[in-house]
Formats: sequence, C-alpha cells, structure tokens
Amino acid sequence: MKIRPYQPEDQEHWLNVVALAYMRSQFRDQISDVRDTYGEEDGYQAVIQLVAVIDEQIVGAIDAGVFNDDRMQHDIHVQNRGRGSYIELFAVDPARQGQGIGQALITVCLAALRQNGADFVEIFTRSDPAANSLYQKLGGQEIAHNWRALATPKSYQFPRVKWQLDPATQTLVLSGAQGRLSVLPTYPQWFTFFTEAAMADFDVEEVYQERTYFLALSHN
Repeated sequence: MKIRPYQPEDQEHWLNVVALAYMRSQFRDQISDVRDTYGEEDGYQAVIQLVAVIDEQIVGAIDAGVFNDDRMQHDIHVQNRGRGSYIELFAVDPARQGQGIGQALITVCLAALRQNGADFVEIFTRSDPAANSLYQKLGGQEIAHNWRALATPKSYQFPRVKWQLDPATQTLVLSGAQGRLSVLPTYPQWFTFFTEAAMADFDVEEVYQERTYFLALSHN
C-alpha cells in the first residue's frame, strides 16, 4: 500500500471510493458527485489531501486542514490549546476495510498536520463503532455530542387535502380545511437533537449520536 497526495486525475476514482464508503455508513447524506476543495475561505491556512493506493487503485482517502488565525480565534470547541485542525473527510473502500488502511491514512495525516503547525485536531464522527474505537485508540477525547434522528413529531397530523391542477398556470393546487396550502411537510425528516430527552416528543425511525473528538498532536 502507498499513501500519497491527492492528484486532480484521481477525482473519478476518489468520488467512487468515498460514495461506496459513505453508502454503507451513517454518512449517506454526505454523498456527492462533486469533489470539495478547501482553502482560506474555509478557515484553513494549510490543507492535507491524501489517498491510499493498492495496485494503482485508490482504496482510501482523507482530507484535513490546519486552522488559520481567524478560525482558531472563533473555534467553538477548543480555545487556548494552540493551533487547531480538522478532518473534513475520511473514507476507506468497504471491500478493503479491516486491513489497516484507515489506521495508516490517519497516521500519515496526523503527522502532516503536525508538520504544518497544528497542535491538535478535531474529529467529527457518528455512531460507527469502528471509527469511534480508532479515534479513542489514538487518544481522542470526546468534547461534544448531539443526536441526529429520522423522526416525525408526535403532534403532527397529516392534513386532509384535495389535489387539483390549475390549467392556466400548470401548477398543482393543494387545498385543506383552512384553504389553499403553500407548503406540505414531508415526514419523517432528519432532526438534530441537543438533548436525548427531546426525542420523547417524536416517533423516531432511526437515530445515531454525533461526536466531536479532541486529539492532541505531539511535536516530539
């Protein structure tokens, strides 16, 4: 296995690997057909983009950035601990998971963040046991959490409506007991909860915890 910097010609294979990894994870909502780029406008003074390659095929990827002065000053999670950094993306081909690729990628990435002046890294993840185990094994300390749930408010009652077509404008017209409706909510929806107790007012179909870890980067 080789770990090297991402190159523009990697884009198609990179997108495929990330999509496959996210499709089988709790990051399905993050799948995109566009390769994100990062820079000063995102609060970074340096950006690390690495891929893991086996037999000329990309099997993993990691993106991270070192905070610039403005982001460091306004970081809501950590203050007065030096210069921070953040892992934007971390994915391994599902067919290659469990082979140490993720461990190798993040080890090289953390070294690169240190070399670019970072004193610590913040890592966002969800409830995946393998990911949380890896970050904890590296020394990560949980500093924030919330819950994300696919849910419907228990108080919600789907309105009795009548559908019609306005031929003049070629638009659908939806009428309820209170007259014409301009919005029709679709449930279940994804909600972010900041207390677990708040979910009691919802019928929850799927839920996971979102966590942010703090990991100090040794410069020894």
